[in-house]
Amino acid sequence: MSKLRILIQGIGGIGGVVAGRLQRAGYKPVLVTSNPAITEAIEKNGLQIKTLKEDFSQEAEVYTSLDELPPGSIFDVALLIMKANPVVEVAKASLSYLEPENGYLVTCQNGIVEDAVAEAVGAGKVVSGIIGWGGTMHAPGVYEKTGPGGIHLGELDGSLSDRIKRLGSALKLVSPVEITRNIRGALWSKLGINCTITTLGALTGDSLGDMCKNKKVRRAFLVVYREVVDTAQALGIKLERVAADPYLLYLPKDAGKLKRFYKDKLVQIVGKKYGKLKSSSLQSLERGRKTEIDYLNGYVVKHAAQAGLEVPLNAALTKMIKEIETASRKIEKKNMDELIGLLE
Repeated sequence: MSKLRILIQGIGGIGGVVAGRLQRAGYKPVLVTSNPAITEAIEKNGLQIKTLKEDFSQEAEVYTSLDELPPGSIFDVALLIMKANPVVEVAKASLSYLEPENGYLVTCQNGIVEDAVAEAVGAGKVVSGIIGWGGTMHAPGVYEKTGPGGIHLGELDGSLSDRIKRLGSALKLVSPVEITRNIRGALWSKLGINCTITTLGALTGDSLGDMCKNKKVRRAFLVVYREVVDTAQALGIKLERVAADPYLLYLPKDAGKLKRFYKDKLVQIVGKKYGKLKSSSLQSLERGRKTEIDYLNGYVVKHAAQAGLEVPLNAALTKMIKEIETASRKIEKKNMDELIGLLE
């Protein structure tokens, strides 16, 4: 069987590592960067990749936009590895470059975009991917894989299709791959972490480590996470293990003093382990860009309402981040005080 014809759109920190690893393994992915500086750097110097175990450089076929692809370019699969906000339009634009009968897209975003993408292009054209490791682009074309972890893949209907097995065989050359029948559960498990670490980190400009030194912030962390888990359960979604047990940080409303103490200690450990982590939402705001809030906490608020639940902290976070996006609110410490006030 011939190798998959792969299109990768979004050659940032994660996309660059995926592209470099696939290229090195003998695949010939075609890259679309959406950034002329990245395109120029890769054309000149190739993909410069650094991991914990190796440094290497790979030449690659790269373009700035889909319009630049050679006439007749057709792919079996398009990996969409960009921020959540543009993914629906990118997915629609990619359809004409996919093999008409069997071509498909793989969503690889923070938050849950699968519903919106499936509505735009058809659920049968969508495979869901979760990339559990980090990547950084230090300069255009220069990438570093910044941590361990694997890739979860799943069909939206829960089937173990031939196409997803074939895709898994290709992506295991990048990092370990787990194919799951419960990708919805995996997506919601990751959503819980993103709604806490990613969004809370955008309120004040502080690192996760600094925020988690404050007991009240740790309590807010646990409540935000609980609201996500409670919403998933109300929707009948069984949470799937991604990086850790999804219930490890779950604190029930009726938890006793000992359990509250234990969960608080776990958040302290998270704060120390990822102490220097800078929220991707914070980075977007600092660049004057919109965050992915509608696909993170905003997604929770929408689906909680459908399930008849109230999620006040996720609602407040959604509102505050949107206000920061429109410059009607500043990134400052008193934002966290306002959020904590809802716990009183």
